[in-house]
Amino acid sequence: MLGRIAIHLSDDKACERRIEAGILLAKTHQAELVGVYAPGGIIGRTYEESIMPPDVSKLLRSRYDEDRAAVEQAFADKTAAAGVRADWRVPKGETDAALSLHSRYCDLIIMSKGGQSDNFSAFMPNLPEAVMMAAGRPVLMIPNFGAIETIGQRVLYCWDQRREAARAFSDAAPLLREARELAVLEIDREADTLQSQDLRDDDFSRYCVSLGYPKPKSLRRGSEGFGVGNVILNTATDLASDLIVMGAYGHSRMRQWVMGGASRTLLSSMTVPVLLSN
Repeated sequence: MLGRIAIHLSDDKACERRIEAGILLAKTHQAELVGVYAPGGIIGRTYEESIMPPDVSKLLRSRYDEDRAAVEQAFADKTAAAGVRADWRVPKGETDAALSLHSRYCDLIIMSKGGQSDNFSAFMPNLPEAVMMAAGRPVLMIPNFGAIETIGQRVLYCWDQRREAARAFSDAAPLLREARELAVLEIDREADTLQSQDLRDDDFSRYCVSLGYPKPKSLRRGSEGFGVGNVILNTATDLASDLIVMGAYGHSRMRQWVMGGASRTLLSSMTVPVLLSN
């Protein structure tokens, strides 16, 4: 069971969807929600105010306060109506650092990608990617479109024997314990290499059962001509999955996070929630 769930709150158009997803999970797991208002943008980074003309700074601050009050009210109203325990936080400083810090006091953090029509204060570039790599907690990415009626009843887990995938499996434990169906997807499986290490075809299935998870449906797919990310998305659609769990791969350069190809595809084209861990 999840005990505490952080939600990135901002004045972007997808914020309401993140709140609703958080409420859905909180009700399923009897968890507490922690709304972290960290909008980014110029006014969210107070050290930059000193370089602005006073009248511009005052105008931006007024707009920031109005947006924050509106989001706080919406968060309070929705969680109260759902009967969910909730707490509101407004950290200062760098947005990615603040979200990463608060997520460490929770089991996961709910985020989403900013849309092109969101205003300038809504998102820093690559904010979810930065939090994924720094938080030390899984990030549940919510798609910007489509109905979300359940999260974690029908799970598609992506397994490739790597550290990041193993970490994602462990981080998803509270969700996997509540799952009704579990599918384990291996793409471009290197059967000869695994056999040479005396690994057997049913090892992962037996591991899942030993943990009390549903006996998984084992799937193997090739990515040639499609790409790994597209294979994952197509498989999730075929299975009517309501959650994808996978490792996130990336490296830092000049503080810009560059995600692996499959991760980038999932983030740009996801149709169901995706739990990413690094």
